[in-house]
Amino acid sequence: MRKFPFLLFPAMALVAQAPSRVDLVQLFNTELPGINQLLKELKTQEAMTKAQGLLPAEAPIFDGSTMLSLAQSVDDTRGMGALYGLLAKTASAAGRWEAAVETQEKRAQGARATLIEFDKAAIATQWKKAAQDSKDYVTKNETRKQALETKVAAFKAEFEEIKATKKKLTKDEATAFNDRGAKIQQDEQELAQIAAALPIHQKNLVNAPKVFKVLDDTRKEIEGLIKSADEAAAKAKKAIANQSDEITQFNTQQVIKKVKIVGKKNWVDAVLRAPENITKQGAPEDQAAFLNRLLVLDPGNASAQKALDNLKAGKDAFAKSAKPGKKGGAKKS
Repeated sequence: MRKFPFLLFPAMALVAQAPSRVDLVQLFNTELPGINQLLKELKTQEAMTKAQGLLPAEAPIFDGSTMLSLAQSVDDTRGMGALYGLLAKTASAAGRWEAAVETQEKRAQGARATLIEFDKAAIATQWKKAAQDSKDYVTKNETRKQALETKVAAFKAEFEEIKATKKKLTKDEATAFNDRGAKIQQDEQELAQIAAALPIHQKNLVNAPKVFKVLDDTRKEIEGLIKSADEAAAKAKKAIANQSDEITQFNTQQVIKKVKIVGKKNWVDAVLRAPENITKQGAPEDQAAFLNRLLVLDPGNASAQKALDNLKAGKDAFAKSAKPGKKGGAKKS
């Protein structure tokens, strides 16, 4: 989670900590290795089910009332994005590219919702006002403090001089001096208030630029989360569109050849007739992911299922089954 500096803030009330909060980023980091292992073992449906189960029943509510709650809310968005990304990854591995697109779009929607709430966050408005109020207070009261200090010091010096010289004051002079003394007491009270408040306002002026930088950096981070999700969704959509175009072009040629078209089966069968279409995908989990996609396009395709079963058994996708040998008998002499 992004670290926010400790900030002074006049009239900021302390808020109680929320009961128990699930750290979604930590949850992602904890569960990622296990899900990656399931994908490596070609248990794609189990991986997808587990990834789906990590998402909270309800998205965390954004709270921008304090710097801490705002930081936690942005952290929740980061965690939700990571969990959605993981679910999209498992959906893609299971051949469910459309589900992966939908998941990436939800990821982007969540980040966009956070940005809207972030821009409405009360803490940002409060800090803008606090910064201006503190600036006004310091401007007005730094000079006022100096003036009061000079005035109080002068009166006290005069009082000490009267005591030291044992100067006799007339009744009118004594009354005037006492009236001034009463006013000086009020000045001392005002001076004490200024002396107590001034450091807080001065600290706010130091911290305000730090706060605004953190807020600006955080906003850019949220924009980055949106961009990443949008790009992932666009990439997934493009893969579907490219595959759909390829199937359409292939089927068009089949129609020209007067071959009966059965959905996407013709294209899937043609792909499977050239094993290199599968093996060129790379690692076994990548080959399995492509075979899963073929099975989504043509459910129950025996060749695709056989190749997938071979991979799950640790064999090459198109390993041929060994034929039983002929039993030979001893020849009679």
